[in-house]
Amino acid sequence: MLAKLKLVKTPKGIDSALMLSAMLILWIGNYSNLDLMIADSMFDGMRGQFVGAGSAWTRGFQFCMTLLAAAAIALAVWDTQRPLAWPASRRSALHVVALSAVLVPLSIYLLSSFSDVPCPTDLLRYGGMAPYTRLLETLPASASAMVCLPATQASTAWWMLALPLFCLPGRPRTAFLLVGVILLCGLAAGWQQQLQGTQFFTHTLWSAWIASFLIYLLHKLLRAEDALA
Repeated sequence: MLAKLKLVKTPKGIDSALMLSAMLILWIGNYSNLDLMIADSMFDGMRGQFVGAGSAWTRGFQFCMTLLAAAAIALAVWDTQRPLAWPASRRSALHVVALSAVLVPLSIYLLSSFSDVPCPTDLLRYGGMAPYTRLLETLPASASAMVCLPATQASTAWWMLALPLFCLPGRPRTAFLLVGVILLCGLAAGWQQQLQGTQFFTHTLWSAWIASFLIYLLHKLLRAEDALA
């Protein structure tokens, strides 16, 4: 049993990467003006609106990601009924992907619904009514509660960060490349929301971090179950 449990031990580098990345995002949001600088560059002061207002690109992207997620979930359900002729590592990866497709968007949505962080369009700076506050600052008593952190729209892409698990452990370079491609997709979706004034840059980064953390936990839990089976 102990020999099997050693197989699910996670490299400390992943824990450190998650911790350091969270600290970096927290620093950017609280001690830099990067969010405001990016939002300012996307706001058209003459027209009084963000340059991407009314864009339909995001809806099409989210629809495609939803279809892909549904396909992954359906395949995982099929595998539970009629196991696929895949290696155990790939079947486990499939289950992580399917669970991620459900839990990542759901968790990010629930976290956002309990937040009190305003969106750019809610701010006085961009024609709204709310003052700008940083993550660790408290909104004035007169301010209305907002639900803009973490970014919910980009979460439709972040569950795909589980897909590189199909390449592990045999092809780590391919997995790393796939992570890069998925990050670009998620950041592109988040960027479109920033063009519309519905998210700040760090909101997208937080949703990516939350998705990565959830996928990390799911992978550890499923591998532990496989080792104990």
